[in-house]
Amino acid sequence: MLKKIIPVLSKCSKSLMAVFCLLVCIWSPATKAADTLLLDKVIATVNQELILHSDLEAACKQLESQGKVVDASVKLGLLRELVLNKIFLSKAALYDVKAPKAHIQTKCDVELASLIQEAGSEAKLVQASHQSIKAIKKGLKERCKAEWLASWVYQHLTQQVVVTPAEVEAYFNALPSHSRPYYPSSVEVRQLVVYPKVDAARREAVKNKLLDFKQLILTGKATFSDLAKAHSDDPYSAAKGGEIGWVPLGVLAPAYEVAALSLKCGEISDPIASEFGLHLIELIARKKDQYNTRHILQMLKPTEEEIKLAEVELHKIRSKIIAGTLTFEAAVAQYSEDKETVAQGGLITTTHQGSGLLPGLLTPVESLYHAVYFVIDGLEVGGVSKPQYIKNPDKYAWRLLYLKQRVAPHPMNLQQDYEKIHHDLLQQKKKESVYKWLQTAKSEFVISFAPEYQEVEQLLG
Repeated sequence: MLKKIIPVLSKCSKSLMAVFCLLVCIWSPATKAADTLLLDKVIATVNQELILHSDLEAACKQLESQGKVVDASVKLGLLRELVLNKIFLSKAALYDVKAPKAHIQTKCDVELASLIQEAGSEAKLVQASHQSIKAIKKGLKERCKAEWLASWVYQHLTQQVVVTPAEVEAYFNALPSHSRPYYPSSVEVRQLVVYPKVDAARREAVKNKLLDFKQLILTGKATFSDLAKAHSDDPYSAAKGGEIGWVPLGVLAPAYEVAALSLKCGEISDPIASEFGLHLIELIARKKDQYNTRHILQMLKPTEEEIKLAEVELHKIRSKIIAGTLTFEAAVAQYSEDKETVAQGGLITTTHQGSGLLPGLLTPVESLYHAVYFVIDGLEVGGVSKPQYIKNPDKYAWRLLYLKQRVAPHPMNLQQDYEKIHHDLLQQKKKESVYKWLQTAKSEFVISFAPEYQEVEQLLG
């Protein structure tokens, strides 16, 4: 289970601005081995900063991984963005902007932990990337710093760009009818989630089991590592004797982190509860802003009876909503236990390919998870589903789904699609603002291209 501890329990948010950060992020330590760079080719320079053929190829592969076709014109466009990114970094240097060290270090630590987790161990990451761990850390730090600086310049250049309602209307009216996109069917869906409650006596029994493990360790009758391998419900860390590895502050579950950091090195906690179960934790080592622990996890899996009781509870909540004595939003605030959606009134959102989360409450039907789609497909607007059972490897839950609104497929129009149109126009105006800035700023930079990429110079304007 704690193979997922970085992505699942992480409080770090996802993503910055669209194009430039995407292109800054193409580098990875596993693909930029030193011996590969010797065979690489410089295809452009900005103030002596190099853009390599491998940089362009990595950007192309990233687009292809999103299902997009990369032809010659797209490739030139990507190189243009890579050049702009280098210009941004040069501009940041001219502004003498300093990336916040703590932010960069935390981001690097999170990404390194993720890379190590994916590779299986630090040694395997070193082997796969053909670099020392020191070189990998240095590369990550340079990339994270470049990403932050490029983002800062972009935000600085576009911070004054705004879009008024009149501009949105004019933009829409100027679009030829045949150029207006046709939006698919979309819905606003909300959920209320409850988890089965584990009987207090069973919870106490698991707690006592972990206390027995602690006593065996303290008396020297067993080692933490051996007990973790034999009894932990976290297969990823159990294989390593319960060791999670170095993680930065703020990444793991708050209760876990508070307990771990209250220990002295080598000290073992009493059983600590998290959303995944009960943990016995040993603090292995700690630095200023990161720490290493091992743990034994005992997941509290509900019985069939406990699962049934949660369903009964949800039926009672649904009855109140159907009777009109409780609104769905109020029920979410009072009863829902899903931390990811409760703050948004239970709103379910999905990621739109290539653009992250679009503004607004509506989600295209084809973007819904199939389990949600098949339930709401049979609901009328305003309808609340019967309790739906969700079973994941480490989660058991019941939920109600509420179809608040359904919008039929339609050509773009101001009434239904104002937020989308506003969003698109704002991004367009920001790009135009950057383009205008570039016309006057180009003279500040020495830019050159390999002969086969001379066309890109014209694309810069």
